[in-house]
Amino acid sequence: MIKRHIIITAILLTNIIFSYSQSVTNSPYTRYGVGEIDRNGFNNSKAMGGLSTGLRTKNQINYMNPAAISAQDTMSFIFDIGIGAITKDLSTETQNLNYKNFAFDHLAISFPIKSWWFASVGITPYSKIGYNIQQVSEFEHIDSTNVYGYYYGKGGINQIFLSNSFDLSENFSVGLNLNFLFGSIEQYDQFFLDRQDFYCTIVEDKISFNDINFDLGVQYHKAIQNDYFLVAGLVYSSKTTFNSTRNKTVFMAENYALYGENVYAYLNSYESKYDTISTEAQNNYKIEIPAKYSIGFSFGKKDKYTVGIDYSYQDWTGVESFSDNKSFDSDHLVNIGLEYIPNKYSIRNYFNHISYRTGFYYNNSYLTLNDKQINNYGITFGLGFPLGNQRTSLNMSYTYGKRGTTENELIEETYSSFGINLTLYDFWFIKRKFQ
Repeated sequence: MIKRHIIITAILLTNIIFSYSQSVTNSPYTRYGVGEIDRNGFNNSKAMGGLSTGLRTKNQINYMNPAAISAQDTMSFIFDIGIGAITKDLSTETQNLNYKNFAFDHLAISFPIKSWWFASVGITPYSKIGYNIQQVSEFEHIDSTNVYGYYYGKGGINQIFLSNSFDLSENFSVGLNLNFLFGSIEQYDQFFLDRQDFYCTIVEDKISFNDINFDLGVQYHKAIQNDYFLVAGLVYSSKTTFNSTRNKTVFMAENYALYGENVYAYLNSYESKYDTISTEAQNNYKIEIPAKYSIGFSFGKKDKYTVGIDYSYQDWTGVESFSDNKSFDSDHLVNIGLEYIPNKYSIRNYFNHISYRTGFYYNNSYLTLNDKQINNYGITFGLGFPLGNQRTSLNMSYTYGKRGTTENELIEETYSSFGINLTLYDFWFIKRKFQ
């Protein structure tokens, strides 16, 4: 019965994820490049500062390093589904705004094929784009007149991954992710004067894209005396050059005071009154994501604690996405995480079974604006509540972080994000002795 329910739930929620996964952020910095890239894995990783490259657990899906999938038991099946929410304050030197978002985060399964071969498949957001920016300045050619600029965008990239993980020896595992990346971006730029005798100019830019790339991961895992262990991991993520189509249109509209989502609704309304000034279509529009390199280590005691650190690097300086690489820089990310279980085998006290997690991350992002590299950093906390067979769990994560700065006429984002996922772990591949 549980298998049937999981399959039905997976089909229904996949449709929901496709519908909502692209609209879960509000950040002016997503106007540039491919948006806000999600590199924190599922909630057990997020709670540990995004630790993944050197993380290896038997009852969690770590698709960020496919070599870690082989840690799973040879007769087990894992089903994982998660949701997330975020609240964000955007601040300048004079203004402050608040946004809240909620969305489904991921859906994944993992299972063994042979005693040395494991597989996983899932869907999760890869990047998110969502912004609504307003700018006002004096129009020098007409006294007491301002010129307004409104910029609105939405979309992002979804990722379907197929992981294969292989135990080559007792201490060495390799893994390969094949990733199908697809998505779309809609951007609207609007310009007008604060006079009703002037028209409004709207630039509509729609881009759709897809591509396949891969992640190659390795892990060396060594058991040490007295139940201690050591894991070292490496991940290489290949460069992505999307097959992209772009349609750019310039309109002249009667309503001079449209902005934000109203522009989208206006252009899609049958009662709209506007003139098409120009259209441009490009079937080979260039969008790139550079290769990424990650290294990570973890150390701990079995069923007691794990501590680890990851480092990732991407060189965006040569990328020409969106016909502009002046804003791109090298991207550096450090993740540090810790997990502690007081007493997994305690009989009387359930709180001793809970996994307590915390972590920290710091990212010099690929985006540089007004001579300032946009940094992103935060602290994380989380809990893993064991259910049923002790391997099934409910995982929660909380992140408090900051991105950007109010210096150089930029925007500082202060955000809190919350995630929850259910990891169902069962032994489905045991052969029956009696019919």
